[in-house]
Amino acid sequence: MESSSDEEEVHTFVQVVSDKYNPDNFPYSRGQGLGIVLLPTQPGSPVTDRLFLPSVLVLNDCSIQKAGDAADIAAVCAHVVELDLSHNQLSDWEEVSTIVSNIPHLDFVNLSMNPLQGAQLDTGLAQSFSRVRRLVLINTHIKLEPMCHPPLTRTSQLVSKT
Repeated sequence: MESSSDEEEVHTFVQVVSDKYNPDNFPYSRGQGLGIVLLPTQPGSPVTDRLFLPSVLVLNDCSIQKAGDAADIAAVCAHVVELDLSHNQLSDWEEVSTIVSNIPHLDFVNLSMNPLQGAQLDTGLAQSFSRVRRLVLINTHIKLEPMCHPPLTRTSQLVSKT
């Protein structure tokens, strides 16, 4: 069955990270004396030689809808401490939980402007936020009462404005 050309491609966290941080996608490094310089030993993920992620990962407005493969997230995001996923299309807490639970040193998450208002966050999924100290939920239109799971009450800074 052929897919309709009207169907939009589903963007995953893994796909966007791969596209944004793949060294092959840096055309500015080509040419003599022009653009940016890529050093032979770049700081980056200790587990892969293909992606070089900063510890502060900004993936806002990338149309992310799904997490992608959990093992891939864990492999490339091992040292990420801050994650900005604002202005994406994340509408399922299970997808958000898959991302957050596979980034072991994550301290800050910005989920602002994602359509999470209809999604339920159960206690099991909330557990993935236990290490996160700062969580931003501006314009997600979620109610904070259901968000008061024990792991989230340990979050030192919870910012939410609807």
